Amino acid sequence: MMKNPDSVRRWVAGIALLAWPTLEFLAFFTAPPGAEHDPAIFREQANAVQVSALLYIWATLSLIPAVLGMAHLLKYRAPRTGIIGAALGLIGAGLGLTLFTTDFYDLALAQSLPDAQAEQVTARAGELWGFLYGMLLPGFLLHIGLFTLLIGLAATRLAPWWAPAVAFAGTLVPFLTVEQPPAVQATGALLHLAAYGWIALRVLRMPQEQWTQTAATGRPLAHV
Repeated sequence: MMKNPDSVRRWVAGIALLAWPTLEFLAFFTAPPGAEHDPAIFREQANAVQVSALLYIWATLSLIPAVLGMAHLLKYRAPRTGIIGAALGLIGAGLGLTLFTTDFYDLALAQSLPDAQAEQVTARAGELWGFLYGMLLPGFLLHIGLFTLLIGLAATRLAPWWAPAVAFAGTLVPFLTVEQPPAVQATGALLHLAAYGWIALRVLRMPQEQWTQTAATGRPLAHV
């Protein structure tokens, strides 16, 4: 397999599509409770904060080959959809990698400053225009990119019709259950695992020739 770059790329894409929702589930599950980065909670559960932050980072990192793999599947049937989805997804993933590092800074603040001062510094950082408009809000492009790719895969019958809907529901769950325990928020990742896991299994089981040709047989749907 290592002698065939296309085979390596297929396996990396398939494993990444499975890894990202799995790591996302573990990241939510191990996260400290609470919607805010409460200094007292962060201080009491310092190890959990670090484990969860690392899992979020590795989950986001695995999205990079996952996004590229889904875009590859659309290379012939919906090339523009694949390019747009990949561009948005990669920008969002790149910014996500930087955003999750803030957990470590919030933990350091909680361990070094009085609670009120730590909260004040965190709030001030969140108000900086560079952070808000240059990192935080553009990070949501990740979701737009992923849905673009999923809709393209469903439209070209490379993924089931329910995959975008299930993945969308999985994305909403953490936002709708933000005040709930981490185990409840983690259920959204299980929906992601159902959607992206289906695609992952198809990629991993796909004959190498089909992956290389990107399912180009049949009428291309270049207009999608």
